[in-house]
Amino acid sequence: MKTESFTLITGASMGIGRAFALACASKGMNLILVALPDKLLEEVKNDILALYNVKVHLFPIDLTKDDAIPKLFSFCKESKFAIQMLINNAGIGTGGKFENIDLEKQLQIIDLNNKVLVRMCHYFMPLLHKQTFAYILNMSSMEANLPLPYKAVYTGSKNFVYAFSLALREELKSGPVKVSVVCPGPVVTNLEGLRRMEAHGSRAKLVVLMPDEVAKIALEGLISGKTIIVPGKVNWLLVKISRIFPTSLKMRLLERLFRVYSTH
Repeated sequence: MKTESFTLITGASMGIGRAFALACASKGMNLILVALPDKLLEEVKNDILALYNVKVHLFPIDLTKDDAIPKLFSFCKESKFAIQMLINNAGIGTGGKFENIDLEKQLQIIDLNNKVLVRMCHYFMPLLHKQTFAYILNMSSMEANLPLPYKAVYTGSKNFVYAFSLALREELKSGPVKVSVVCPGPVVTNLEGLRRMEAHGSRAKLVVLMPDEVAKIALEGLISGKTIIVPGKVNWLLVKISRIFPTSLKMRLLERLFRVYSTH
């Protein structure tokens, strides 16, 4: 009997993760959806099954707990799931002056955005290598190229994801596992994100995207073999332009643009 393949998505209960789940299901992919224990995860499953004839397994857990990823890996291995695609979407961020943000909050960002992602790649690499072809998609940010004042730890964490993904892709280039990194600009995923967009005024509308747009572009880029995926033509142009500016000038401009976060 042929083994069915699965796509594993973290942070799948809302926002871009939910959009990834729906986009993958629309392409006939079976899913393993991971997120914090919450009724939202069950709602995502129900929405998918109402639309698509795919298998959906849920694994509600806090991935930052030391035993979480070993438990997830054991679940997949014992269930004999063939993991063909790993989408490391789970992540958090915050804005404000570095010294005013609680240290534990900053460390949580590093734990989820970086440590969890590295652990996921390391644990699931052996299962991915068993496939004829397989994919890893890591969620970075357009801000990986723009170290933003008042978002120092978040942009630092996304820069790590960006660099790690490019290096890992090069290491794996001769094998079946292809790595891509997606670097979206502003995305409206929740009320906090909406408030951040409103704080920037009309200029935010030029670069903001909805979760389903990001997921569609990212998934197409991953499958087609793109290394770096920047959804949105304006965002891609801004990334290109940012590389031309001298660092000192770029940082002064970014501080002025993101000063709205200084009192958060």
